[in-house]
Amino acid sequence: MLRYFISDLHLSDKRLDLIQAFVHLTDEICQQEKPCELYILGDFFEAYIGDDYQPDWMKTLDQQFEKLHQYRVNTYFIVGNRDFLIGQYWLERNHVIALPEQAELETCDKVIALAHGDEFCVDDKDYQEFRAMVRQPAWQQQVLSMPLEQRLALAQKLRNDSKSSAADKSMAIMDVNNQAIVNALPEHTSLLIHGHTHRPAFHQNEAFRRLVLGDWDDFVWCAILSGTQLNQYSIETDKYIQSKNTVSSWHLEHHAAMS
Repeated sequence: MLRYFISDLHLSDKRLDLIQAFVHLTDEICQQEKPCELYILGDFFEAYIGDDYQPDWMKTLDQQFEKLHQYRVNTYFIVGNRDFLIGQYWLERNHVIALPEQAELETCDKVIALAHGDEFCVDDKDYQEFRAMVRQPAWQQQVLSMPLEQRLALAQKLRNDSKSSAADKSMAIMDVNNQAIVNALPEHTSLLIHGHTHRPAFHQNEAFRRLVLGDWDDFVWCAILSGTQLNQYSIETDKYIQSKNTVSSWHLEHHAAMS
């Protein structure tokens, strides 16, 4: 079994190169001889404003999810802070299995916790207040009842506000809080895989090990769990688009053994 982990792709019509990179990656997954699973740990979209928003650029993504389904690749999804409005229609249409915001994966008698990761950034009080608001069903229903044009404008405003707010905060405040992770996850957790912070790294000197997935921008990132070996790779986006190199030939950034 090969398990692929990606997060923070922030796909939109303004980053068609990243959409093409996703096409290359999912094509590779479909061609594997071993059974495969794909885990998307949030912020797949730069902004998602409702299942009724289906612009032309999303059709390419729909086609790739359909291809994954045809090749019997299970795709799992945890919502992030940019795509929490993804609904059941999108999930069913694309054969994607929704996971809770903190999910568990058992392998080799070890438990791997999966999350987007923003829930652990508890030192950023303003963000946590915003997060609590937008995760309320009443708030979401109110937004989804707006005309598409209004929702697009709101999404742009929220992105601008987020960038402006981040510019005034220290990097430490916007990172995860280790104690918050310890408090949230079961004691039997061996490893946590998450995204959100855009600070790819492998942390070992904590209560348990933690792999932070990289965000897609100038580089494409992907982690693969094969048996007891967990590796995270990266490659320059432009190079990947031109070469279609397989993930295992990318630059190895982080390695962990699960045994």
